[in-house]
Amino acid sequence: MYRPLIVRRYLATSAESITKQQQFNVFDRSAKLVQRTRIAKLNPELSRKKEYLRDEVALKTIERLAFITRDFTKVLDFGSHSGNLLKNLCIDTEIPPGADYAETEITKQLNNDKKIIQDKIKQLYLLDSSSELLYRDIKEPFNQQFKGEVIRCVADEETFDHDCLKESDQYDAVISNLSLHWINDLPQTLANINRVLKPDGLFMGTLFGGDTLYELRTSLQLAELERKGGISPRVSPLVHLNDIGSLLNRAGFSMLTIDAEDVIVGGFPDIVSVCEDLQAMGEQNAVLSRANTLPRDVLLAANEIYKSLHGETDADGKVTLPATFNIIFMIGWKKSETQPQPLARGSGQVNLKDVL
Repeated sequence: MYRPLIVRRYLATSAESITKQQQFNVFDRSAKLVQRTRIAKLNPELSRKKEYLRDEVALKTIERLAFITRDFTKVLDFGSHSGNLLKNLCIDTEIPPGADYAETEITKQLNNDKKIIQDKIKQLYLLDSSSELLYRDIKEPFNQQFKGEVIRCVADEETFDHDCLKESDQYDAVISNLSLHWINDLPQTLANINRVLKPDGLFMGTLFGGDTLYELRTSLQLAELERKGGISPRVSPLVHLNDIGSLLNRAGFSMLTIDAEDVIVGGFPDIVSVCEDLQAMGEQNAVLSRANTLPRDVLLAANEIYKSLHGETDADGKVTLPATFNIIFMIGWKKSETQPQPLARGSGQVNLKDVL
């Protein structure tokens, strides 16, 4: 079975400030809203079926949250999509058929972690720009299994003008999974997230890193270069791992933890299947300078290049295509006087040379 990517801002007070802000715009936010809404509205079942990547990242987020022992009375799921974090908190993960002892114990521990995290959260705010996506699963049984209160808020993730985002120092934790990569002014958004957190509040986020879909990128670029003599922006630009630390520091976060993990999804029969899954996920290209069409000859050439460079041959001799998603995980804490502080420079009592 195959599975697979992946500004507007504050109202300006002068024409000069508007021009200054617009120069940072890379993504067409209105087009992205239409892309994310279409499948959720027209074909909810297909939309659910293609959310395997968001569900997988939600589980990995739960695993990381389990290591944090404090309570989170009020939590904001920023860019919540259909509520993947909520769903995976409420539904037990099944033990895979034929699982060995280690896999069985890991799954049991994950389900136990879900219950512990649920007990910590008294209010969970789900915020997303697409109302159709946000309310798509509101009648699903898992909503009744959550012990706390769930508040759904429809708002643009860039403007921060919703009532639930206006007050500063209000959330114990902000979680954001696979949403920030479509933000134009990411530094400002991270700073706003820092603002709404309580002192010593937790921010835990994930986003697609720069190596995401490198197979698709290289195949399209080589095909277009061969057939058209140039390259169009077919895939969204993404943040690289090395940039995350400076972005979080600039936004006011401290005690950072940053890591990355590749999720490789295999079994695609052709490049069209990859693109169809991205479309069903609402993750197709939304760059302002994007080309409106992909010529058939370029697509056919890209498919053959994809198979030649990245194809995998199964036991039956059939060539299938993999898609790599580079997921960046980041944790930051809002600065507080109660946080552990480094000792003053020169106050050490042991010479490092004596230790080594």
